[in-house]
Amino acid sequence: MVESLPVRRKQEERTALSDQRMMQAAIALIVECGIAGTTLAAIGERAGYSRGLVTHRYGSKARLLAQVHDVAMADWIRRVQQAVGDRNGADALVCVIDALYGFIAEEPDEMRAMYLLRYASIDPGSEFQANVAKAHKAQRRDVQRWIEDGKKAGSVSPKIDASLFAELFCAAVDGLIYRWLTNPKIAIRELHELFKKEVPRALRQSGER
Repeated sequence: MVESLPVRRKQEERTALSDQRMMQAAIALIVECGIAGTTLAAIGERAGYSRGLVTHRYGSKARLLAQVHDVAMADWIRRVQQAVGDRNGADALVCVIDALYGFIAEEPDEMRAMYLLRYASIDPGSEFQANVAKAHKAQRRDVQRWIEDGKKAGSVSPKIDASLFAELFCAAVDGLIYRWLTNPKIAIRELHELFKKEVPRALRQSGER
């Protein structure tokens, strides 16, 4: 029994490595060829494996695309959690904006692939709508919690509607990424800096006209 442990560990390592390579290949192909042009055979070839292994591992193209989205989303969540830490209110949201810029700057293809899949999920025939909807819900929930904690701490105006502001913040993030996707030459750094200035200002406002 003891002798089988190294064998099992090596197999787990090989599986993890093949998963990583297939995800990287899928992301590259989605960015280069689009979702329609990304096939299981092409992913296997790019990753150095057979189509049979890709099909065995994921079952279908739809399941693989869902996994690509979830892997990219997990990377995004990790970045945000590390950036925010135990902060709340405007401080937390500014950290999210910094994490967003870092993701775009360091992993542009992963960001592009994730958002191509997100936009494709609005198609009624999309088979990974539930994955995207779950991610959106989690994002809104976290932002709302940070705002509510900021209200309790006194750094956010008590008259701010946390739920509405969270929705607006997430929409602004999506819109900023959309503008970057359609125009890579956009002044993305400057827009992030402006966003960072406006969010704290908005959270300090009472909401009264």
